[in-house]
Amino acid sequence: SMSVPVREINYEETLNIDKSIFQRENWYLMAWGMGDATSATLFLESRSPVPYKILCHKRVYNGIKFILDNYVPKPQKCQEIVIYPDAGEIPGKQGFKVDPNCPEELRAFQGYPFDQREILMSNGGFYPQDPNCMANAHRYGKLKVAHMSYNLWDYVNELDKSGVLNKIYEYENATQDIEEKTCILFPERGDSFQMNETFWDDIIAKMKSKGYKVLLNLTKKASFQKEKTYAGCEPLDKYELQDLFDYVVRHKNLVVIGQCSGIFHPLKYLSCLKIMFFPDYQDKDQYQDPGRAEWNSCSIQHTPYTKNHIDIKMSQFKLEQLDLLIQ
Repeated sequence: SMSVPVREINYEETLNIDKSIFQRENWYLMAWGMGDATSATLFLESRSPVPYKILCHKRVYNGIKFILDNYVPKPQKCQEIVIYPDAGEIPGKQGFKVDPNCPEELRAFQGYPFDQREILMSNGGFYPQDPNCMANAHRYGKLKVAHMSYNLWDYVNELDKSGVLNKIYEYENATQDIEEKTCILFPERGDSFQMNETFWDDIIAKMKSKGYKVLLNLTKKASFQKEKTYAGCEPLDKYELQDLFDYVVRHKNLVVIGQCSGIFHPLKYLSCLKIMFFPDYQDKDQYQDPGRAEWNSCSIQHTPYTKNHIDIKMSQFKLEQLDLLIQ
């Protein structure tokens, strides 16, 4: 369990953050989705030359906690986590509910705790994939965002040299006491983008015809406002990431199927079969943030530590392909 001190702050405290701590200490901001937060935490644990601290958005804390509790050797390099609240409406991402208590000043910052121009962003001259940059990052004296394309993280992480990879294998080395053929579906993602319902209905029917029990991942996140249920599925009542992953590693025969989303980033290291779909053709203009489905930067099938993971563009998918992939 968590040996890193964690503190939640409210709106008032968020607006009045003492920014001088960022000059004195080595702080990283995690304000985007869970894939970014989990990848950045693994990166800092394996590559930061000195300890660091995290300021994070409430919606990604569980992912960070899961990584620190299960995927990295003790003692962790992370020394402290401060969680700030959901800032409410994020322009262009209607999935996130407005919190009526959220002050106007915070709503304008697109999920950031203060003006983005005061934060050292990866697209603004901070290149965490550059070894010289990481060697000196703690001297920059600003709150930093470590960010890169999804399929680049593993090339710069050195998980094998830092002991992280062994720790992941150790975590996965649980007792596999569930023999039943099981499929877990992740049809949604954090911005509530929906793929065609019949797409999932067909996959559910196909998996059931192969003798799989099909479980539908559910969440309590406010951002998943349009969460659907599908006939032939049982709800998977693992709302906490820890419970979900502890359940995943117990299976002898598990297939995870979903659309490109942050959950696959901590999953990709585990040995169950994972199939991740990219809505890359006519659906693309329905995205509130089309860049999140970019095959070129988000596909993780061929990254160095990925196991048993298959990326498929929907425009190139035929249901019969599942007969080749899944017995």
